[in-house]
Amino acid sequence: MKREYPCLISSLPELIIDFDVKKFDFTALRSEVEESIHPDDYELIKVLFYPYDNQNLINTLLQKNLPFYRKGNFDRNSLNEKIKNRYGLPKYMNDFIEIFENDKNEDYPDEILKLYERNRENLLQTLFYNEILKLKNAFIRQWFAFDRDLRNIQTAIIARRLQIDAADFFVGQNAETFAKSSAADFGLGSEIDWIHKIVQIAEITDACERERKIDMFKWEKIDEISVYSYFDVNAVLAFMQKADIVERWLSLDRQTGKEMFKKLIDDLMKTCDTQKVFNKKDIKIQENKK
Repeated sequence: MKREYPCLISSLPELIIDFDVKKFDFTALRSEVEESIHPDDYELIKVLFYPYDNQNLINTLLQKNLPFYRKGNFDRNSLNEKIKNRYGLPKYMNDFIEIFENDKNEDYPDEILKLYERNRENLLQTLFYNEILKLKNAFIRQWFAFDRDLRNIQTAIIARRLQIDAADFFVGQNAETFAKSSAADFGLGSEIDWIHKIVQIAEITDACERERKIDMFKWEKIDEISVYSYFDVNAVLAFMQKADIVERWLSLDRQTGKEMFKKLIDDLMKTCDTQKVFNKKDIKIQENKK
């Protein structure tokens, strides 16, 4: 049965306004959502943040001594314990750890083991997408198919610009096409109808503006794949993915983060028709007074 969360969705604008820009607490927001939805639906929320766990996992196994991403589902101690006991992790992570800890493992196809030899991080990403894209939830499948294609396109553009072979960095069914095509749209214009827009954005010389354009395009894609979701889990997934973007920009560029914060509120107001309850004129983005 499809579960809906009208009370949660309707309360999100008020909750976000209470945080305001200077004290936007993503962890508290996520906890609030966890307490308000069914455990099975929260498992889908967790999927959105597996990419952070993936980075933490590879950094831990390869002892890279890089910063630990706090937005993952597992804290440092928990992740270390789960790696050790091989318990409580998604199957694809356990598979990767198994391959990592055993040089010769006949339980996995040769193509997987060869990819591991060439690029360990790409193997983890491949296992991740292969598992996640089989989930039943439509938002998750569409979002991560888009995420995979976007990452491939960005990698292909950089590789072409630097004139390097990045074949081992592509993931999914179009990997070979990205690696070999010399066409402006990598021969995928008819299959990925938005590829031309990403190619155009890649021409922007200002790195911050280029990144902002990419994230705004992601925002549009979130709206597109959740367009008929108002109070169900897909609406919550869309909100959490946008909130993740907002939180990142608040730490990178305050003005951009502030603009996205306001857009997040505006989108929520439109989604649940809370104009009747909240007067948009009364919503003010509070700046940190120095």
